[in-house]
Amino acid sequence: MENTNNALTLKDDNMIVDLASSTNSFCSFVADTDEAKAKLFGIANNPDERLADCINKKIMLKDIFVEEVTCTNTESGEVSVCPRVVLIDDKARSYQCVSIGIFSAVKKLIAVYGMPTWEKPIPIEVKQISKGTKKMLSLSIVTK
Repeated sequence: MENTNNALTLKDDNMIVDLASSTNSFCSFVADTDEAKAKLFGIANNPDERLADCINKKIMLKDIFVEEVTCTNTESGEVSVCPRVVLIDDKARSYQCVSIGIFSAVKKLIAVYGMPTWEKPIPIEVKQISKGTKKMLSLSIVTK
């Protein structure tokens, strides 16, 4: 580990990680106290559930955390940037996935309902859509 130009850098044979660099992320969860910051760290670092385990489950959506992560296609070996989405409900329970379908649904939610934090939680349901042999996650609004 070395410190160069106020940037802490870890080195090994294949990688240099600059811990001082910023990552592309979005978070609507307001963390203005030490307790809220600790909660946000837990939400971002170790969410409560995998969204794929919540198919057909109703979630009262209040906030969103999204970050870019590196993904490797297991078939082609191609490396790309993918969205990691964490949905946060009205009880601060968090649901995580790496999904372009969920990212797309979140963009549409924001277009329709405005930027979170949503004062009145949005009742959503996680859906799985099949397209040929592939399956993708999406969201629908619960109207009942």
